[in-house]
Amino acid sequence: MRSKLLACGAVLLAISCSQNKPAGGDYSVSANVGDEANGKMAYIVNYDNGDLLDSAVVADGKVFLKGTIDSPVLARLIVGGQRSRTLVVEQGDIVLDDEAMPSGTPLNQLFADFRHNEDSVGIAYGDADSDSLRAAIYNDFQVMSDKFVADNNDNPVGYYVLLSRAYDFSSEELDSVLALYPSFGEYKRISDLVDMKKRAAATAAGNRYVDFTIEGDSAQSLSDYVGNGKYTLVDFWASWCGPCRREMPVIKELYEEFGSKGLQVLGVAVWDEKDASVKAIEQLELPWPQILNAQTVPTDIYGISGIPHIMLIDPEGVIVARGMQGDSLRKVVRETMANYTPVAK
Repeated sequence: MRSKLLACGAVLLAISCSQNKPAGGDYSVSANVGDEANGKMAYIVNYDNGDLLDSAVVADGKVFLKGTIDSPVLARLIVGGQRSRTLVVEQGDIVLDDEAMPSGTPLNQLFADFRHNEDSVGIAYGDADSDSLRAAIYNDFQVMSDKFVADNNDNPVGYYVLLSRAYDFSSEELDSVLALYPSFGEYKRISDLVDMKKRAAATAAGNRYVDFTIEGDSAQSLSDYVGNGKYTLVDFWASWCGPCRREMPVIKELYEEFGSKGLQVLGVAVWDEKDASVKAIEQLELPWPQILNAQTVPTDIYGISGIPHIMLIDPEGVIVARGMQGDSLRKVVRETMANYTPVAK
């Protein structure tokens, strides 16, 4: 098993050392997208900032786009409003195969090789028969990825690999990487991530919560529910979010266990339509209060990049912990509530 990983690593290190100098110029993109897409619009958009690069109508199950690019850009192909493929738009004729892997130009081949090797490492990780082997596979891949980013800090594939890892970095770790490779800081997603990491650090455990107000039929503020002499579990969620829905039974379990002992629960629906949130609340039979239609207001403030994101705030408004799910959530709440005696009014 380990030998397979090392073989994958050797290939990855080899491709990371390839000379793939960015080049602009005329490009074409051809892709088989299926007859069900006939008549639908296909777009190529900049992966980093969403800018439109080109568009065409799907015919005979295929799409063909062409244009001129100043320098290579990581991009998405969107068909009929649905995300389809990821590629690098650069000079040359680019082909997207049935496995959605791009080919035909140097950076697209580099991108496809990395993705294939990433998949191979994932299979090796899944097949590993011990925690120690899984840890070794994970650590080896991080080392390989670091070298890949270092060797490709001047092209969009290096940006893609860095971005895929950077969400797990601390604010300090991300700053260190950008100090070594400042060109990555020019990407919007990286710049936004830097700001998000700083906001997350400023609202980490041990800091006082930051209030926000959501306007609507009646304005609601986080301060309406927290810092009122009780512990409050705040759940940032959305109706379309499968992991959010799967976490609800855990929150219900804790609410039933500790609700009479001074634990409050508050839901904050983010990145969602109000009507969809209301419907989900009814379907899931959520008994706690909700702040609806919060969109990106709280997630921007707290530097939240994914949901569910659950936060425990103490009676004085200090954040005890955040980012817990499942057993880790149970552990934090149970340990906290075991030492808590509500103040009699």
